[in-house]
Amino acid sequence: MIKVTEYHKIEDVYYTDLSKRKHRYYGNKTLEEIYREEFEKHIKCDLRTLLCSSFDKLSKIKLPTGINDEIAKLFDYQNKYQKHISDIFKKHLEIHTCYYCNIDFINLFKTTNKNTKSGYTLDHILPKTEYPHLALSLYNIIPSCYICNSKLKKEQNIGKRVPTSDNFDFDERVRFKTFMSNPHLIIENEKDFELFLKEDFSDLYSKYIEVFELNGRYAHHKYKVLEMIQKRKAYPDSRIRELAQLTQKTEEEVKQDLFGNYLPDENELHKYSLSKLIKDISQEIGLI
Repeated sequence: MIKVTEYHKIEDVYYTDLSKRKHRYYGNKTLEEIYREEFEKHIKCDLRTLLCSSFDKLSKIKLPTGINDEIAKLFDYQNKYQKHISDIFKKHLEIHTCYYCNIDFINLFKTTNKNTKSGYTLDHILPKTEYPHLALSLYNIIPSCYICNSKLKKEQNIGKRVPTSDNFDFDERVRFKTFMSNPHLIIENEKDFELFLKEDFSDLYSKYIEVFELNGRYAHHKYKVLEMIQKRKAYPDSRIRELAQLTQKTEEEVKQDLFGNYLPDENELHKYSLSKLIKDISQEIGLI
């Protein structure tokens, strides 16, 4: 739901850290040396390309038959690299909410023992069981909440448009919409309307919405939409104009004073839970 935009900043650190790690099984050679000597000729790209290319390029890199087990042993995410990758993410990225759903906060926090823990799990967009050569690829790994990763997606394919891909335009194509269910066309409580994600003129994200059960999960947050609608009814444009004249502020400044929590910065949607829902409903009720 939220596009990942920060990975390019850590590509050098990521590659340097992983490529220089040594394997006793291969005579204490580095990952870079082993890959170049044993696997590059088969996969037909260098290690940097495999670890740091965009998701769109990664999805086109094919693994030849016959080397699955060996590449899985070398790219042993679970036993050798998971902690190192997690440490890189902790140190170099600001992670706030789940990129898949934008519902749960997955930020870092301090424990009572002053240790730093993360609230996220790292998901392989293309599962490492089927794509062992992409087990360490930066753009195939995404911080996500436990529900999205372990309870819903698991190893399902969600398509080529994913939060780390160049063409991920979920925010532009898909909108939260309210649909009146009250026959009197009055919204007084949550039962008076339905809330759905709607994609106009295409069907590119239907699988994504289905896998992460977004409509069902966001139905729990109709209270937030109701709150916004009721406040907007109390402050229509005519009232906002009156307040602007009384306070000698601009109408936009008055809106900010009244609805500041409902006017998220589009460049900071990843920082706040439910920010896309709030932005879309704000547009629907004419706040932005």
